[in-house]
Amino acid sequence: MSHKEKYIADIFKSLGHPVRLKIIRLIYEHQTLSVTHLQQLLKISQPVISLHLGILKSKSIINLNKKGKHSFYFIEKKSVPQVIQILFYD
Repeated sequence: MSHKEKYIADIFKSLGHPVRLKIIRLIYEHQTLSVTHLQQLLKISQPVISLHLGILKSKSIINLNKKGKHSFYFIEKKSVPQVIQILFYD
C-alpha cells in the first residue's frame, strides 16, 4: 500500500464511526461548535466527545479556535479537497 493510500484509508477509518459522523455533520451545519454544545446536542459525555474530536483533529479533518477557556471546532477546509484530489486525481 502506498503512502497516499494509507493516508486515505486512515482518513476514512477516522470517519467510520457513527458518533464522529454526527460530530462532523453538526459542526458542518453550525460552522463552529464547542464541546459543551456538542455534549448538549449529542447527549454524550464530555470525555467521549473529546476522544472523538481528538481522532478527527489528529487527521486534520477538524481544527479548533480557542477563545478564553473555550475551544470551538470547525471543519478543516484544506483537508477535504486534499483527500478528494488524492482519491480521484493523483
